[in-house]
Amino acid sequence: MTRLHRRPARGALLEYRTYGGWSVQRPEHGTLGRYSPDMTRVLPDGRTVALTLRLDRAAYQLYREAGASHEQALHNSLLCPAFASRYDVPARGVWEFELQAPPSDRVELVAMLWPQDDRDWPRGELNLLEGRVGTGQTMTNLHWPDIDGAPQHAPAMIDLDVSQWHRYRVEVLPGRIRWAVDGRTVRTLETPHAPIDTPVHLVVQAGVNPAIQEDWHDNLEWEHTILLRPLRAPRGGQLS
Repeated sequence: MTRLHRRPARGALLEYRTYGGWSVQRPEHGTLGRYSPDMTRVLPDGRTVALTLRLDRAAYQLYREAGASHEQALHNSLLCPAFASRYDVPARGVWEFELQAPPSDRVELVAMLWPQDDRDWPRGELNLLEGRVGTGQTMTNLHWPDIDGAPQHAPAMIDLDVSQWHRYRVEVLPGRIRWAVDGRTVRTLETPHAPIDTPVHLVVQAGVNPAIQEDWHDNLEWEHTILLRPLRAPRGGQLS
């Protein structure tokens, strides 16, 4: 299920979809939680998106009373956010946003370009940051299909504390992709697989690392918020 949220014209980059009701990752990825549309909202400043992760204690209790195991009840009651911009354009050009993650190594986070048509994947997925918060590193990545259509990718780690405010930028050019943070180039990839003509949009998703189970006690309260400010996209996409 998706929910569409529309904002005024000045916030074209803030028109977004979110998800609800299904797990945040495939089971083999091991990330806990399920998407909830209520966990994503635009703040009153009209330029910042709050993406909140929260343990719903009432839901946990209901799942347990219905016979669910602790692990399944915890998985289903960890509410997670997703932001999928409605601004789709070919990837060629500059994409830019600011983001601050919470200082919790229980949070898993990805910010990426994603193809407008899911059938184009893996072409069109380009990751600006991905991984567990609090490690001092994050992953950049490019995905593409090989000649037989099998997914290929080119991951690279960069040193970065994503719990601080940073300005993230990626420039997609024919034969080259350049990642930058706070105006400093952190990676350049020479590649014939840059998705210059593939319509894409900005996506930010978060889930919960299974290590949260180590924190469990009967009175556990858990909530963290990611702050996102979309700034720039090709073909005139800009939030002043």
